[in-house]
Amino acid sequence: MKCKLLVALSILLLGCSPAPSDVNQEYNERLANVLNASPPSTAKPTASKLAVSTLPVSKFSISVIDLAKLGHCRVATHIASHNNQLGKLAKPSEIFKYNVNFIRYAQACIEHRDTENEVRLTLIKASAQKQKDLPAILAHVFTNEKELSQFFSLTFEEVTYEVSDGEISAQEALSTLAKLTNNLGKPTHIQENNLTAALEKLNNNRYIQSLLSSTKKQIAWNLNGTRWLNEFSLTRTICPDGKNKKKAKVLNNVFQKYYIQNIQAYQSKLALRLHTIEPYFESFSHKFGAHIYPNPITPLLNELKLSAKQHVFWWQTFYKVCKVTPL
Repeated sequence: MKCKLLVALSILLLGCSPAPSDVNQEYNERLANVLNASPPSTAKPTASKLAVSTLPVSKFSISVIDLAKLGHCRVATHIASHNNQLGKLAKPSEIFKYNVNFIRYAQACIEHRDTENEVRLTLIKASAQKQKDLPAILAHVFTNEKELSQFFSLTFEEVTYEVSDGEISAQEALSTLAKLTNNLGKPTHIQENNLTAALEKLNNNRYIQSLLSSTKKQIAWNLNGTRWLNEFSLTRTICPDGKNKKKAKVLNNVFQKYYIQNIQAYQSKLALRLHTIEPYFESFSHKFGAHIYPNPITPLLNELKLSAKQHVFWWQTFYKVCKVTPL
């Protein structure tokens, strides 16, 4: 009791809102007190699994002898730097940038009058293959770089009502990544260095991760709360015919104060934020393939809406049977 008073006093003095999970917990505890029962247990949400995709194997190689014939082309130094020790240890994002620039530099070399026909033909084939492989190479970035793969793991952090700097940076990064993805068929339009800028904005930024985790938690609260309420008979336990409706009226007060005024508004915020980033993840999943990079947003959004609808439906039945007027 002392700890709860201190928390409440801190919230009052600091002017901050309690964590969404705390509001859900108190909502369930208040309902349980009225019904003289133990509150529902809340199952911990599970993390989604994201398989690591592999890089496509290059089908064409340029020999050292042919490379020596390309001294007049920038693509020669580009290949040489990639083949050194540091190049072999390059991160997935750097490998993607290498391939984009290879296509760009190879084209210039193909069009150069000093390029021998045999080497030119090799460059044409290698460039075409790399252009075809760009979606798979970028998918490798999405499933390997920690700034992007972290989206599918869970965090204890919960998103709040207020817009944070992390939310703004994450949306900017997703917008940049979507532009890169949409331009994969036009390599000359790709601004490859923007990939690094997007990853920097997502570095130590847990907004997307916390949004998905918060949504999963809210779905669990809704489902378990509804399942628990369904265990009580409205006509026998909550509002027996011919008896006073004190218990039903108190339940109504709890529902209005905690669910309608707080939890429902929070769920609307979650849904709005999910809707905002949904097009980006739809684009990624469409380009890379749902089996490689599944869209986690749309299913969660649908589950959130359905779980909320089912919870409210119980209360609609409650009002109908108990004939209690909502505030």
